[in-house]
Amino acid sequence: MKHLDEGDVVMDGGNSFWRDSMRREERVWEDGIYYLDTGTSGGPPGARDGACFMVGGREEGFEIAEPILDELSVDGGLLHVGPPGSGHFVKLVHNGVEFGMLQSIAEGVELLEAGDFDVDLEDVFNNWSNGSVIRSWLVELMRDQIGEDNYEDVPNYIEDTGEVNWLVQEAFKGETPIPVISQSVTELFKSRGNQEHAYQAIAAMRHGFGTHPFGEDDDILKERVTGRVDNVSRSHLEKDKERKEAVRPKDRMDLDD
Repeated sequence: MKHLDEGDVVMDGGNSFWRDSMRREERVWEDGIYYLDTGTSGGPPGARDGACFMVGGREEGFEIAEPILDELSVDGGLLHVGPPGSGHFVKLVHNGVEFGMLQSIAEGVELLEAGDFDVDLEDVFNNWSNGSVIRSWLVELMRDQIGEDNYEDVPNYIEDTGEVNWLVQEAFKGETPIPVISQSVTELFKSRGNQEHAYQAIAAMRHGFGTHPFGEDDDILKERVTGRVDNVSRSHLEKDKERKEAVRPKDRMDLDD
């Protein structure tokens, strides 16, 4: 604050909590300083070629910063959303939508890998990138990542900085149902192996009410795989044991037996 003068503009381009941005704007406005919560999307490519900005703050402050932001944004990628806090709020909703899209695409990969057909994932995602309803930058990124030589070495552990958690918490407070975004956050937690005791507890209870076995059981596995009259579509998948990936039924037994 001591380095700023009345009429100066501060732009926060990070993924800040919008209520923090509202508080900060109120504080600096006491000295006549504009504070713009500038939600920014596009990643490193956006920094090089033009980003997408969602800006909250006083209109006068936005007008001062607009020429700079217009130069840094892609066509159509600059929006003054509204009053202080609104820019970071819209950006966090954007991130929540992103989480849901990522999870949906990931589940599509899982289905393709587990299906009965030996499809080329890179070809499929390239096809989806051209004219399909779900074509998007994320689909294109998935196509490009599959084509990398080290794709199979990508770990199952997913890290994030937690901004979408704030969104889920606020949605719960306001009783706004967001099941897809909430579940996508939960899936990230699951990737970190945070549930060290939950499945142990479930196994214990199942044993208690139905004498279900602890751990793997070949007889139960056979019942699960052969207990249906109709065919079960599962392809045989090679598993890298060091990655500790889930064991599918056909990896553990010969269904012809």
